[in-house]
Amino acid sequence: MQTGEYQLNNQRIVITADVAALAEAAAARFLNCAREAIRDHGAFYLALSGGSTPRHLHQILAQPENQQQIEWNKLHIYFGDERNVPIEHPDSNYRMAMETLLSKVPLPASQIHAIPTGCDQMQDCASRYAEQLTRLPQQNGMPCFDLILLGVGGDGHTASLFPHTEILEEHQRSVASVFVPKLDSWRVSLTYPVLNLAKTIMVLVSGDSKADVLYEVFNEPSRNYPIQRIHNDHLEWYADTPAATRLIESDVGISG
Repeated sequence: MQTGEYQLNNQRIVITADVAALAEAAAARFLNCAREAIRDHGAFYLALSGGSTPRHLHQILAQPENQQQIEWNKLHIYFGDERNVPIEHPDSNYRMAMETLLSKVPLPASQIHAIPTGCDQMQDCASRYAEQLTRLPQQNGMPCFDLILLGVGGDGHTASLFPHTEILEEHQRSVASVFVPKLDSWRVSLTYPVLNLAKTIMVLVSGDSKADVLYEVFNEPSRNYPIQRIHNDHLEWYADTPAATRLIESDVGISG
């Protein structure tokens, strides 16, 4: 098994040499998703993620040659989750996206939808964001994104769906607040019903610190990691070689 595209447990996984190549591959897929959505229904609804790996993707999308391939006035930007911090805070996913991508492209400000923070009750922030999501195409009473970008933590969390938190059992609301004890912080996140409806989910994974969790996600279902609880037939993985080290060594369940 080398770099390339594979099927693993009926999921598509693209393995690249390094994080730069990962970002290039993810950018190409992003552009295809945008073109397909705009051709199909005249708009592209997507949710961005936080973390360091998406920074590389944003920087590639902001390059002039890639900017020209997107009809930015037809994009509607949302976020998969957010920390309970002001938008100018260094930990804000919104701030990261603005600095690396959104401030560099001709995207109408009215089409950037930040998750509210700073509410007296965090569920009020979640409810306000859920109201914004009613502008998306709906299916079974839930918003249907064209693309959701995700990452995965060493504990198997994705977005702000952390192990042993109540949000994992939320099946009625599209957005919920969650207190993460180990981080001693509140967050707001999309929930499984929304993730499961997305037309495409791309999970970006880089670095050797993710090698164990990536291997276990595919080979140890008993772990019951939050990311393993996504049931979407259009979930795709993009991993660099350091993150995929154990998968590469094992070759378990992989077909070219």
